[in-house]
Amino acid sequence: MKRAQIDPVTSVPGTRSRQRVRARDWPRPPRRDPHTRAIAQLLALAGPDSSVIATSSRPWASATFLGAKHTVELLIGGSDAIGRAETFARALPDAEFSISGHIVADACVDEWRMTTATGDGARDDGCNPATDVVALRLSILTIEDW
Repeated sequence: MKRAQIDPVTSVPGTRSRQRVRARDWPRPPRRDPHTRAIAQLLALAGPDSSVIATSSRPWASATFLGAKHTVELLIGGSDAIGRAETFARALPDAEFSISGHIVADACVDEWRMTTATGDGARDDGCNPATDVVALRLSILTIEDW
């Protein structure tokens, strides 16, 4: 009689030696995204006749900090748009943001350009304060406050 072929024994790791990871075992709770709160405070700092036309946010991390890098396209319009944009650009790096659970580590203007309110780019003279708008591209770095 032939001997029955024996399948090799498959070892399954036991669960007694492993610890279960539960939500309460994480080192800290997840934080709310500060993106919308930062944009709201930027609009308040920019004043009336300002609007956000584009935003983006991506995670950011260093060896010791977790956070996010935010990019915002901001339009400042009105008859005194140039002066308000200059004041905004000067005040932005030192502005105090109040975002619970987060700190604004850096805020700066990356790009500054003049555009028309209609967006067609046609101008008869060099500058028309009634229709010109200042477009600013801003970068904001937020880090989580432990």
